[in-house]
Amino acid sequence: MFYLDGVSLSKIKIEIEENLLNKKVGKIFQNSSLSLTLHFGKKPLFFSCNPSMPLCYINEDKEENLLEESSHFLLMVRKYIVNSALVKIDQLGLDRILRFSFSKINELGQVQNNFIYFEIMGKYSNIILTDGSNKIISVLKKKSIEDNSLRTLFNGEEYTQPVVTKKLNPFEIKKDDFDTILINDGIIDSLEGIGKLLKNEINSFEDLQEILSEKISPKIYFKDKTPILATVLRIKPKEYDSLSEFNSFGEMINTYIKLKSLSNTFNLLKIQLTGTVEKEIKKSEKIIKNIKKDIEIMKDYNKFKELGDVLASVLYNIKRGDKIVNAYDFYNNCYIDISLDPLLSPQSNLEKIYKKSSKMKRGLEISKKRLEEFENKIFYLDSVLSFIEKSKTTDELKNIENELIEEKYIKRKNTKKGKKKIVELPYGTIEINGKTIYFGRNNKENDYLTFKFARKEDIWFHIKDLPGSHFIVKKDDFEDSPEFIEKIATLSAYYSKAHAKEKVTVDYTQKKNLNKPKGAPLGFVTYNIFNSIIVITPEEI
Repeated sequence: MFYLDGVSLSKIKIEIEENLLNKKVGKIFQNSSLSLTLHFGKKPLFFSCNPSMPLCYINEDKEENLLEESSHFLLMVRKYIVNSALVKIDQLGLDRILRFSFSKINELGQVQNNFIYFEIMGKYSNIILTDGSNKIISVLKKKSIEDNSLRTLFNGEEYTQPVVTKKLNPFEIKKDDFDTILINDGIIDSLEGIGKLLKNEINSFEDLQEILSEKISPKIYFKDKTPILATVLRIKPKEYDSLSEFNSFGEMINTYIKLKSLSNTFNLLKIQLTGTVEKEIKKSEKIIKNIKKDIEIMKDYNKFKELGDVLASVLYNIKRGDKIVNAYDFYNNCYIDISLDPLLSPQSNLEKIYKKSSKMKRGLEISKKRLEEFENKIFYLDSVLSFIEKSKTTDELKNIENELIEEKYIKRKNTKKGKKKIVELPYGTIEINGKTIYFGRNNKENDYLTFKFARKEDIWFHIKDLPGSHFIVKKDDFEDSPEFIEKIATLSAYYSKAHAKEKVTVDYTQKKNLNKPKGAPLGFVTYNIFNSIIVITPEEI
């Protein structure tokens, strides 16, 4: 986790000021519906209102603009902030709210002042643009009247701070007052800007003064090589293996984001791909529902053939203009009434019934094929969702995006024409007992590994009846031992749609036993000769 309280923000604010104060804003981009980037020359200040980690920092990585259209908010921020100099950054008390003050000379030669308020409040985080008199010009996340019951965030209204419980400023508190608060265990409830982790480090008034006066101290704590805490304060988790210290908050937060795959591009691309696939699944499920209704109706095609046979047996008794005829149903041993079209001849009425039977029979066959196609499509899309969820880098997501473009689920973006580079398809690798195991991180890679990379005698692993990665073990590297097979099977379970701690079956067989039906989606195979093993899906690998 990244720890951020009011005290942390006060130190981060100082570092941002040292880097950007009195610099002009050149370009402004809205990378997503929840973010904004102000470019101060070569230093981009990135604001994120993403609930998973709302924060502003100088971003070292080039973020891609995933927002296709300019929003009204972006247009307003550009209008009022471009070519403005950042003259001051204020923190409202020790609340997690920063006010960025900008100033520029407008086209009339007058000084124009504007503010950007950045409220860092989890899912309620927001960016608000105001004029020099604090009147709201535009808001990143607009809210309804119900959501604005405690304050208004509408254009033209004066900006007001969110309603918070009144607390004491730790920079101003006296020792006697603090000691009383400490005895009553009321640090968090009584002092502004102090969170739970920081509270654990404060055992005296002297501790508080040291923490408040200390320079920024960026660090990341690790356990089992996984980052478990990033902070700019003198705090630490209960258990950790190692820590990395950094010269600046910017260096630390950029490293942390890379380690946790939390970059804006990664998160936004993941959200977009997930949304696209879920939309296609929903659409396919609706079509399947209608197909099943059609099948239910058309499976009675034989009843119309029988009805035609019965009508044929009494055809000689029917005259043009008759609306109904009573006939003996020799299939069900009873008399029935058959409705007729009085405008048609007896023969045409008979042909109409037989044609309906034939049409329903053909429709039934077509519907069954369509049902199979759409069920395969949903299985494929489910596998894509699983791969998106397991992706750890932006490049892995981009490979999935390219696959969806080729499969025509996403429109290809306009790019400059040029020669296509021939690049060998990538794949994932894992070392086990000094041997390299290959696996697909998307369906395109699955197809490549299974039908182009693997040789006839190589061993193929895949979870049974669920979407997941294809695993390939080269013939010479395969160990026919329960321990080795279980290791590969456990990996196959982890890189699938199976839930953690779920007991699953993994099939394995030689590549020569696999077939790909004509017209089957990417990653789809069939096989009849195989072995199986039952494993528990791990939480982490």
